[in-house]
Amino acid sequence: MLTGDCYPTEGNVLIQKCPLNTNLKKFQSHLGYCPQFDALIDRLNGREMLMLFGQLRGLTGSDLHEKVEKLIKMTDLTKHADKQTQFYSGGNKRKLSVAIALIGSPPLILLDEPTAGVDPVSRRKIWNILSQARNNTGAAVLLTTHSMEESEVLCNRLAIMVNGRFRCLGSIQQLKT
Repeated sequence: MLTGDCYPTEGNVLIQKCPLNTNLKKFQSHLGYCPQFDALIDRLNGREMLMLFGQLRGLTGSDLHEKVEKLIKMTDLTKHADKQTQFYSGGNKRKLSVAIALIGSPPLILLDEPTAGVDPVSRRKIWNILSQARNNTGAAVLLTTHSMEESEVLCNRLAIMVNGRFRCLGSIQQLKT
């Protein structure tokens, strides 16, 4: 629902006083999204992908270039930034997808299995990137994961969903006891 893939039957969500149910496009402009499966344009390189999404977020000029270069460096994609994304490894595709979600410092970042299929070193790198982004921008991060370890590293509150229904909600410590 938050991405606009389906419409809520009741209720509403606000991001910076912008409602989902009456202004979906504006609502989506406040959202950074990393889907479970990479949605990259094969013929574009990593730098071009970040430039494209940065422009869609309203970044321009030197601000756009600075943010793109910062994310390339932050994600360790410097050596790969000018390669077409079709030639990226699985780990580099995930890092680029996370960077796309972060560009423009959206107030809400949705991450669907951001480290699925990623080697342990890249997984830790992605966790560090997400922790930095959350701490530096104050963004709310909504994470879906099957990894309890990932939850412990990235979450300060956790909801467990079973068959589409929340079964419990609280801090990791509360849920462990």
